[in-house]
Amino acid sequence: MEDLVLDYNILKTVHESEGNITQRNISQKIGRSVASVNFALRLLAVKGYIKISGANPRNLRYHLTPRGVVQKSVLAYNFLKRQRALYNEVRNQLLAKLTALSEEGVTSVAIYGWTPFTEAAILFLISEGMRVTALYTKSVDGIGQYNRIPVKLIGEFQADCQVLVLMEPLPVECKPIITIRIEECFPVG
Repeated sequence: MEDLVLDYNILKTVHESEGNITQRNISQKIGRSVASVNFALRLLAVKGYIKISGANPRNLRYHLTPRGVVQKSVLAYNFLKRQRALYNEVRNQLLAKLTALSEEGVTSVAIYGWTPFTEAAILFLISEGMRVTALYTKSVDGIGQYNRIPVKLIGEFQADCQVLVLMEPLPVECKPIITIRIEECFPVG
């Protein structure tokens, strides 16, 4: 079975090194065993993506061929295409759950968790006429004020809303203090 992530990481590392890299260096840079890198390098060489040079087996050098450059680009493109499809699927599920809150007559929510979708969720909720009372997080570092919505630590949670929208799982120590309805919007894991 092909490991496309391993192939991409090897091709990228070899390309960046401009031929001045050994198996052990590749293994260290990508965090995989020397044996798995050795096996993958041999397959990549057979496919014509990598050229191996050197006489000493302990000091072989690896170079990306023109076909290898193309393959590295194809692997990156396919990865981005899959990620975009996943992003769209998660976004659509999130919007469906948030729309359901609006249809149920929920008028005030708080949000827990800062994810790539949190800002979009806040804007959507506001556009649906809901009041977002606060954005709760584990840490307020690097998170500014959004649309005058206070950013607070989850430990300071106050039940000042009808629904706490979870963009990520609540910390274990907070679950007993949460007494309002909780809506899981972001599929985590």
